[in-house]
Amino acid sequence: MAMSPEAYQEVETTTCLLSGTSSHTSRVSRACLAILFFTRFGILLVGCRTFWQDEEKDFICNSSKLLCTPSCFDEFSPLSSFNLFSLQMVALLTHSLCVACFSRSSYQTREGWLHAQLKRKQVQMRLHVIGLMSRMLIEVIFIFTFYKVTEGFVHKRTVQCHSTLCESLVICTDVNSTIKNMFSMCLCASSASSAMICLWELMASLPFTQHMSSSSASQSPCKKQNR
Repeated sequence: MAMSPEAYQEVETTTCLLSGTSSHTSRVSRACLAILFFTRFGILLVGCRTFWQDEEKDFICNSSKLLCTPSCFDEFSPLSSFNLFSLQMVALLTHSLCVACFSRSSYQTREGWLHAQLKRKQVQMRLHVIGLMSRMLIEVIFIFTFYKVTEGFVHKRTVQCHSTLCESLVICTDVNSTIKNMFSMCLCASSASSAMICLWELMASLPFTQHMSSSSASQSPCKKQNR
């Protein structure tokens, strides 16, 4: 049974929101991106209820000074992994909303210049390529940021604090460092997998984009001669 145009638009919009890609992406890639999205959302949801709920409480230092432990924690973790990956999810959702809006506009825009432009396959392919490149850029930026913050993807369990608010030799321990590193690596792996899928789709789309560009270039002289 064929879907109505309205139902097809709703399904297409939902798919764009979950995968962050347009309809020019293959179904397998869109399904994988949607699964990775739910995986990251689930990890963040579980983490915020458990070991990421109160990170400073699980950070223990052998110091009797009141402000020593908070200052050591800020030195140890200037940016929480949970906050970083939550910000990544916000950026990805914003990107998905933009892709969904452009995809929906190609169906719902009234007849006119904008509708004609969005209906052109060449414009749709360019938007598709831009969407994939921006999605890859978001994934890579956050992976690189996490690498710089943790200094190598892994938080150390025991560190020496160099804060001026502490004694000369203070050792601090992050009780949940192991499980935090496991969940953070899962989030990084999901980001890397999403970036690789987008790169694969981008490489697959480039021949079509070049073919459409060459076709439009060859048709332009013909139109001028007819005029």
